[in-house]
Amino acid sequence: MGLFDNIRSLGGRKSNNSRPVIYASTISKLNRKFKNREKATSYLASNMHNFYISSSKFNKGLQIKNLFRKVEIELPDDGFIYFLDELKNLNFDGKVLNGVTVDYSKILSASIYDYNEIYFHPKGARGFARDLSSDFNNDQLDMLDGIELLIYEISKKLRVSNHSQRAKFARYFEDMIDKKAEHFEEALQRILFFNQLLWQTGHNSNGLGRLDKILEDYYFDDMNSGVLSQEEAYDLINDFLKILHSYYWYKSDEFLGDTGQIIVLGGKYADEYGEYYFYNDLTYMFIQAINELQLPDPKIVLRVSNETPRDLMELSLETLNTGIGSPLFSNDEVIIDKLVEFGYSKGDAANYVVSDCGQPSIVGSDLGQNNIKFLSFLKPLNDFFDSETDRFLDNVLSFDELLNSYKYYLKRDAELIISSLDSIEWNEDPLISLFTDDCNDNSADISKCGARYNDYGITTLGLANAVNSLYNIKRLVFEEKRYTLNELNKMRKNNFKKDRYHATFNELKNMRPCFGLTNKEILDIENEIVLFLEDCLKDYANEFGGKIKFGLSGSSHISAGRDTSASFDGRKDGEALSCNISFDSNRDFTEIFGFASKLDYGGCKINGNMIDLIFPSNYIKNNIDNFSDFIYSSINSGIFQLQINVLSSKVLIEAKEDTLAYPNLIVRVSGFSSYFNDLPEEYQDFLIGRALMSEGK
Repeated sequence: MGLFDNIRSLGGRKSNNSRPVIYASTISKLNRKFKNREKATSYLASNMHNFYISSSKFNKGLQIKNLFRKVEIELPDDGFIYFLDELKNLNFDGKVLNGVTVDYSKILSASIYDYNEIYFHPKGARGFARDLSSDFNNDQLDMLDGIELLIYEISKKLRVSNHSQRAKFARYFEDMIDKKAEHFEEALQRILFFNQLLWQTGHNSNGLGRLDKILEDYYFDDMNSGVLSQEEAYDLINDFLKILHSYYWYKSDEFLGDTGQIIVLGGKYADEYGEYYFYNDLTYMFIQAINELQLPDPKIVLRVSNETPRDLMELSLETLNTGIGSPLFSNDEVIIDKLVEFGYSKGDAANYVVSDCGQPSIVGSDLGQNNIKFLSFLKPLNDFFDSETDRFLDNVLSFDELLNSYKYYLKRDAELIISSLDSIEWNEDPLISLFTDDCNDNSADISKCGARYNDYGITTLGLANAVNSLYNIKRLVFEEKRYTLNELNKMRKNNFKKDRYHATFNELKNMRPCFGLTNKEILDIENEIVLFLEDCLKDYANEFGGKIKFGLSGSSHISAGRDTSASFDGRKDGEALSCNISFDSNRDFTEIFGFASKLDYGGCKINGNMIDLIFPSNYIKNNIDNFSDFIYSSINSGIFQLQINVLSSKVLIEAKEDTLAYPNLIVRVSGFSSYFNDLPEEYQDFLIGRALMSEGK
């Protein structure tokens, strides 16, 4: 049997042997690195003597320590220290926590010795009684010992290296042992170090948090003391972003660019003096830097409110006009209150970040699994029409009866998701637990209900397909009585292939009103099925007492569409499902904003609700004043989030035909940005199609 034969998936269940899954993950990473499976397999085979997986015979903390002792240290000739060893892996015995943003402010304000004090002292650092001999305590101490050993090893190698600033950076690492960070550059290096530890221990989609807020004191202290100039700070931010972009192939999930590395900037803030909009020099610098660097990763999310400075909004729009797809706008005027309504404290909600593909997340006290499953609104409708007999369909005499049948299938799918969530067992995670206050206070790992919040988040897709399909049936079958359900379903099952079906197909595809237009019938259908899903999910509690939250955006519309038959909205078999809250047309874009502002984002419907717009090249640049005005108006009217993609169909088509013509062309895919040439053909075609529609072609 070959080295990579018999690779299987754990699916989140416990296993005594994660080796085949780790082999598969390593091969996937190396495929992206070499862009050739044979080279990737050959590379791993010839380097098997360097391949390492920690042994499950040891506790998780000791496994992490052993892993860090094995990692190969690579040092650059200058600048920040950052390395990942693709051949060294941590064994896991359950589903790994991904999409978590740790609280980097705690990392900067504490040392390894400070954390050791928590586990050596019978009352910890915050006065909570603890059992010093507990498994949790021992795990944390073993892991901290491993981090300390790695720090010393890096420092030792730096001292004798060719690094141009070896003494300074060696000191930065040595100070992690017993001092808090003191300077801006040092703070950036410490963030990078602990970020690489997260990636090295198997965590994906690691967010960076509110870096302008976290780094503010370090920046201004250095500026005021003359240690740092604004130009030097900007150069450091550029270097920091380029370092985060390194190992792009290692960090990407299914597609290159899908890393989940999100930096959150700006946002409403409350202190003893009141509530105001937070921003500073760093907010502008980070956005200007991504504009200048033109890298698809990391991504920027700008938290906006009606108090966001005009020049900051315009800088963000100018950056978006380059086509980089960043920053995404997240509306504090809506989101904070909805998070509080769901059950988060006001302080935690006000400090929210964004994970994965736009899901609001709580920092430092949350299990944070916001992209754990997805649900298609269209699938249950197609399942109904695929499963029921002609005789049954003939007896559906009203739209309300059809809607009730659809709800039955939708509820079934929701229950399947609930059942799958109940079967998840989480991998023990000392590293995430270390930076989660409640885990330390409760002496409980985050995988064992140590966090304050333990909610699960699911994404949804195909909402526009389902709403438009239901509306088309309502109008053509039950109101105008031009077809029976069986007649329409026969065309759909035939994928609208016969010549006599073409006129009907085009009518279904171009029916107005439709999703995205502020029409009462459309909004009524949308609200009814979304609120019904909420009813199916709202009483769920997982083993930790956590709830389910969902949103109306997600990133699996193309892969889910492959397995979905043709639908009554004029969609052919296998075509992509609708993505996010979108309306691809050259019509007035204000319609989709008006539609989105009328949707209900309360209850558990908080897990990302993104307007997804496509604009032709230079549209924003030529209309920046009016567009800025409109965004402020939309913030006040109640949109949740906004993603903008600036595309030229001509450029995309040329880039597909000649990969050398635009080697650095960046596009925004739902939830992440990527180089166009790195995307599979079906994703390229999908973006070309959306660009053509936005241009009215």
